[in-house]
Amino acid sequence: MSPTRPSISSSAQLRRAGRARQQASDAPDPAFATTLAHGLKVMEAFRPGDDALSNGELAARSKLSRPTVSRLTSTLVRLGYLKRDAAARYKLGTRVLGIAYPLLAGLKIRQLARPLMREFAAAAGGTVSLAMPIGLQFIYVETMRTTDATAHVPEIGFSSALAPTAVGRALLSLYSETEFKAYEDEMNATQAEQWALLRPATLAAITDCRTRGYCVSLGEWRAEIYGVAAPLFRTADGDCLAVNCGIPSFRFSREEVEHEFGPRMLGLAQSIRTLAGNA
Repeated sequence: MSPTRPSISSSAQLRRAGRARQQASDAPDPAFATTLAHGLKVMEAFRPGDDALSNGELAARSKLSRPTVSRLTSTLVRLGYLKRDAAARYKLGTRVLGIAYPLLAGLKIRQLARPLMREFAAAAGGTVSLAMPIGLQFIYVETMRTTDATAHVPEIGFSSALAPTAVGRALLSLYSETEFKAYEDEMNATQAEQWALLRPATLAAITDCRTRGYCVSLGEWRAEIYGVAAPLFRTADGDCLAVNCGIPSFRFSREEVEHEFGPRMLGLAQSIRTLAGNA
């Protein structure tokens, strides 16, 4: 007996129901504060090295309309999150630091790890940092160095891409399968060509972190810097932490970085986990 076919009227009802479901899925979340999200986009538009930005520049970076940006910058200036100069251009205000400090102060591992990080930095002649992921990037929450021998000297708050860096790959090694798929989907949607080039080395480094406890990036991010990194752990809030060292490429060979400083980085990571009670 053949299945009963829906009538024309029932088919129309099914189409209407489908459209209703689609419209419901496309409807904005009533709990989502769009204006707040736009204001945060404006503040995120500032980059290291920026002097001051106009409303037009902020609109281009945030992909918001100039009238919207104008209203937001006016509000943010009144609240102290932005400063406006005589040329009607904007800089981040010091109140932004007040938001970040409670987060940094709550990461007790920063204080615990500093002596160990300083010792490693002295041996490598580089910079040792703790990093956390933020979207497709990582951000340094602590950094220690004993030399300014390289042109690139990162500070707390410095951020860069996850995929081409040792520390980024160490952080990705802590991701669950679901989290990594979401990361890949976003990379394919926004940086497909770059991700296609970086994916093999990234996956290999993730495997290294999960098998031997560390990975290296030998000039892939910046030609003058060799990176070695190790995953640490996830915080009580579920955030990932990793430690890395950026070593000037003229100091040591690739083999020395991988086979000498790699195992030493693993030891540093183990010591930090012990201090944090995550051994």
